[in-house]
Amino acid sequence: MNPNDADDATAVDDGQRRRSADAESTRRVDDAEPNRRPDDGPTTLTASDIEYPIDVERPHDPSEDYSLTELLAVTAAHEIENGELAFIGVGMSLISGVLAKHTRSPDCQLVTESGYVGSCPPGVVQSISDTVLGVDALVAGNQLQIFTDNQRGLFDVGIIGAGQIDRYGNTNSTVVTGENGTYDRPKVRLPGSGGSNDIMTSCGRSVVMMRQDERAFREELDYRTAPGHLDGGDARDRTGFGGDGPCAVITDMAVFRFDEDGEMVLTSTHPGVGVDEVRDEVQWDLQVADDASTTREPTRGEIAVLRAIDPTDTVLRGSDYIYEVEFEEWSERVMEHWKKLQDVQ
Repeated sequence: MNPNDADDATAVDDGQRRRSADAESTRRVDDAEPNRRPDDGPTTLTASDIEYPIDVERPHDPSEDYSLTELLAVTAAHEIENGELAFIGVGMSLISGVLAKHTRSPDCQLVTESGYVGSCPPGVVQSISDTVLGVDALVAGNQLQIFTDNQRGLFDVGIIGAGQIDRYGNTNSTVVTGENGTYDRPKVRLPGSGGSNDIMTSCGRSVVMMRQDERAFREELDYRTAPGHLDGGDARDRTGFGGDGPCAVITDMAVFRFDEDGEMVLTSTHPGVGVDEVRDEVQWDLQVADDASTTREPTRGEIAVLRAIDPTDTVLRGSDYIYEVEFEEWSERVMEHWKKLQDVQ
């Protein structure tokens, strides 16, 4: 952690400058109601208005070649509205944040727990402390500043991953105990909370990204790392949490929202995936929305940008490329694609 606070002139609690069509315009974070965007904030771009930074034929047409993991990343990117402060991690949530920044929400500001605000990383990183996360940042602060601002309600949306989730959106990223295990001697010890508890507690709303699997969509969690809607109803309000909790769960099979009681509801399945297939991967009696639909397919432009963000398949497509090449070839490929994105920033 950096022991030095950010300069008072640029600290998050003094204000975040917004990139917009009017380069001189700014938004004072302290003047805005916590967890709410100003009514006159920038409008999220429609599909036809997006100018993709990657040269691709017919960029606005639906893609004919994408994986369900890539569809997961695109769908999560659509949860970030223009002008919002989005608290993201590394891995899939970082990819979705960068994609949103380069496409439909160019005036959103990405926030990382390492202390950067308003950056536009050119691609995936291996650690939350990677300095690539600070590319083009408006503020380079520290963890204390970021998490304090999060508790103050300054961040609109947060995106996390999880190992397990229950019907109310509570998540586990700490331990899988198995049938006979304990917290001290689990079957699997997961990476831990990181910033997930803080995000789910205090961000205006939260989005959970994860793989669809019956072992992960649990009737009862092995451990509650981060609070969703707790036991449902008004439990979050009674507990005094500042944020509204999870608004969406996005997997490689479907999209889920939450009803008024805080219970998960299936609202769309990805192309080629049936409702019963999703139900088979959930341990409880899953609710299905009356108007459940098919998730919108990603565009050719969105897929091209995704693959530029992760050109070596480190996160997206699950290939073994990163293990099959020498470091020099890997680094040249990464820098080639990252430069394409940086040239348009």
